[in-house]
Amino acid sequence: MRRWVVVAALALPTIALASCGDDDDDGDSEASTSIEATASEFQFEPDSWTVPAGEEFSVDLTNDGTVAHEWAVIKLGQDLGSEKDFEEDKILFEIEGLPAGESTTEQFTIDEPGDYQVICGIESHFDAGMEGTLTVE
Repeated sequence: MRRWVVVAALALPTIALASCGDDDDDGDSEASTSIEATASEFQFEPDSWTVPAGEEFSVDLTNDGTVAHEWAVIKLGQDLGSEKDFEEDKILFEIEGLPAGESTTEQFTIDEPGDYQVICGIESHFDAGMEGTLTVE
């Protein structure tokens, strides 16, 4: 019995220290080279992502909606207030017209850090609230 008490006494500090690690439960997201997005009417889930600057990252887009959706990243500083502000030359890159029920994975790289607006470029979807934020750090 005495041996178990000694073992337990030695193990407790190790267990206590292990539980003090950084588990990132504070809501901050770390930059990832693989992100996921689900599109539906009329939202992205999640609606924010973080990727590393200057590194290739993949976007796994799933369309759970009943119509086609896009995942379009707007050039830094070119954010749209409404669909009437939309012009094709404001798009940095996009996943175009993904049909309902389908998924795709595409790779991109962004060198300049910042917060980029993400929208669905299908007519009326952005005005219906389909947007998000891609943070590059």
